[in-house]
Amino acid sequence: MQRTRRWLTIGGGAAVLLFGLLCLNYTKADGLEHHQQQALRYHLPPPNPGIFRIGVATTVAGAGLFGYGIGSRRKGAT
Repeated sequence: MQRTRRWLTIGGGAAVLLFGLLCLNYTKADGLEHHQQQALRYHLPPPNPGIFRIGVATTVAGAGLFGYGIGSRRKGAT
């Protein structure tokens, strides 16, 4: 894998992973009331199971992409 492509894969995977973790934090039960109040204040969607599912999917995809970028080597390297 080319060096530039590898770093783009790592960076993109990290960004997707971070987004997924933020979605999971937004729907976390401990801060649910606080997040519901903030959602009403800032006209955002309230925490719901759909956001949780998006968080799970993007966390898995981001971790896979990040891991693939970390684990890939340049062509010809041993």
